[in-house]
Amino acid sequence: MRAIRQEVVIQNLSGAEALPILEPIVRFLCLSAYRLCESPISEFDPKICAQHLQECLKKVLRCREELSKSQKRTAPYRFEMERLYLAFNLGSPEATQWVINRHGTTVPELQPLLGAQLECQRGNYFGAIRRMWVFTPLEAAVASLQLPTFRRRLLQQFSVAFHSRVQTVPLEWLETVLHYDGYERTFLPDDCRHYNLQLVPLAGATGGGVGDRAWAVKFEKAQFDAQRSMVSLTIDIDRTLGGSRGC
Repeated sequence: MRAIRQEVVIQNLSGAEALPILEPIVRFLCLSAYRLCESPISEFDPKICAQHLQECLKKVLRCREELSKSQKRTAPYRFEMERLYLAFNLGSPEATQWVINRHGTTVPELQPLLGAQLECQRGNYFGAIRRMWVFTPLEAAVASLQLPTFRRRLLQQFSVAFHSRVQTVPLEWLETVLHYDGYERTFLPDDCRHYNLQLVPLAGATGGGVGDRAWAVKFEKAQFDAQRSMVSLTIDIDRTLGGSRGC
């Protein structure tokens, strides 16, 4: 597909000719980036995929701009690619500014994505994650690739906000705030340890306590290991693709 995109550039195809080729490639790359995110590097390189997807998205947006200037009619699914661009670049001021400069902030189709971007700029990553649930399935899939980054930043914020040598935070509450759903919940304790966060028995938990209900996290800002690489993404594909609003 990279060769196809390069051929589109070499042939200097018009926007009307390039879009039917590039838009399906963008959709395919979005889904591939999501579904293959847990694959070994020998089978799938997420960095190469992300670079290819970013290049395709920007080329598509330039083609759409070219068409919008030469045609009075609105293209079908006018804001689909802009929405995918924002979803893929969730948390990027550059992407946010690009869309606002061209379309403003009042376009209804773009407001859910711009709202999530604004939450990121405020440092409210919990709010940004919650807004993903109103994205279309493909937007939610590609935006969820940012979950490891957002979770890490939330844990770092909690290490300051909940800093205490005595008080703890229930692991069950963290599940909800960090949006660990389904089987993914079993990974939260290991993710906490990955960032050097201490797990302790929950105060008042009896010997019969099971799972997350028996544990809590002690946040100490000096203990959080901000130098550790982000944990890999492990999420329920069917839940994300099926739990969001339809296209």
